[in-house]
Amino acid sequence: MCDKKSIYIHIPFCVKKCVYCDFYSKTDLFLIPGYINSLQKEIKARSDLKDKINTIYFGGGTPSVLPVKKIELLLQTIDASFSVSRKVEVTLEVNPGTVDLDYLMELKKVGINRLSIGIQSFNDDKLRFLKRIHTADQAIKTVENAEKAGFDNISLDLIYGLPFETKALWLKDLSTAVSMSPTHLSCYMLTLEPGTPLDEKVKKGLIAPLAPSTLSTLFKKTSRFLSEFKFEQYEISNFSKGVQTRSKHNSAYWDMISYYGFGAAAHSFDKNSRSWNHSSINKYIKDMDSGRLPVEGRETLTREQEMLEMILLRLRTLDGLDLEKFSTLFCVCFENQFKDILEQVIGGSMGFIKGNRFALTLEGRARLNGIVEAFAEKIL
Repeated sequence: MCDKKSIYIHIPFCVKKCVYCDFYSKTDLFLIPGYINSLQKEIKARSDLKDKINTIYFGGGTPSVLPVKKIELLLQTIDASFSVSRKVEVTLEVNPGTVDLDYLMELKKVGINRLSIGIQSFNDDKLRFLKRIHTADQAIKTVENAEKAGFDNISLDLIYGLPFETKALWLKDLSTAVSMSPTHLSCYMLTLEPGTPLDEKVKKGLIAPLAPSTLSTLFKKTSRFLSEFKFEQYEISNFSKGVQTRSKHNSAYWDMISYYGFGAAAHSFDKNSRSWNHSSINKYIKDMDSGRLPVEGRETLTREQEMLEMILLRLRTLDGLDLEKFSTLFCVCFENQFKDILEQVIGGSMGFIKGNRFALTLEGRARLNGIVEAFAEKIL
């Protein structure tokens, strides 16, 4: 019997780095041919035809800087190395400013069946602040071209909570996004990642971040606004037009399904162990040329870490935590073990137990970090 797994491929190349991004990426595009060659080697070295691949995700960085022929080559290598489902979801992250209609049509031909378009905003002032390489007009054109190319599973990425963000600005972004009839929206709150140019500006007092209360208001407004247009908030940052258009790949993460991570800085997960590759393109290529897997580190999760991770991941979702599954895995009664936390969360209208599931309300999801911290203090 085949084990169901997912594949993530990290493409660590960008035309220009954004001020808020802490994902590993470089602007040295001349390294692409050697990197693709090493990716093929890693995929082949870790191949296992017993593993059935249900989702493939090209993330970055900016995967759409790759020539389509290179993407096709990677898909062919995966197909020869694993048991790929005939209904596999294949997502490629696309940035406006790096693609045209011909490119998108070629993507469709080689097997990409889902696009995640990094719009971030339809407001030019916001795009300039984020140091994006595209304009609002280019963003709109990219979505239109994706539809012309025949894609019917399109997700748009948006960012909110910029220092000068207002409710009116954000609702205009959401309205524009909804008007383009995507099947999925990912709405991410701007976070200050250590070491990024944006974080440095805040530390120097050049930029003042929005107050937490304002961010909470925007978060709840997002959910309520999109629900009016039949978008379901199935995960804290993700909205879909029904179950069928949820991201199957990301849902696998939240369900703690094993996955392969190929490429520099990519992470892999298998049942209760995690490994990660070197965050260096040159070291990655050197290891693969030497016949070594480019693994920088490994860890086996403790029972307590597994317990907390399941709670964290499942409380992010609309479906919540399966209490029966939790009890079976960890041999504890969730309701007894965390009685005091549940009394506070449910008593404060931040969560509920229905059937055999514990889930958070919108108010609870707005306070997710604090709720997870309470569980962490109890478990660790």
